[in-house]
Amino acid sequence: MSTPGDDAQRELERKALRNVRGLLDKVEEDERLTRRGAVRIAVIAVVVALVATAIVVVWMSARRTADTANPVVIPAPPKGAPQ
Repeated sequence: MSTPGDDAQRELERKALRNVRGLLDKVEEDERLTRRGAVRIAVIAVVVALVATAIVVVWMSARRTADTANPVVIPAPPKGAPQ
């Protein structure tokens, strides 16, 4: 036979186990959100790096094209001018 003290003890144990399970669920959810945030930050960093690289490549390409398209011409000195 169980006594009222045993029933109360069992109920307290069950409540404690439910509390522990609830805390564990909260910790697991927090870790999941933290991982998701870290992945999101990594993806954003990669995208920013790719965009910056593309901008630099386009800028360098445009500069190289501009340098070769507009050669610098130095006129010859007029005849009879001191050298």
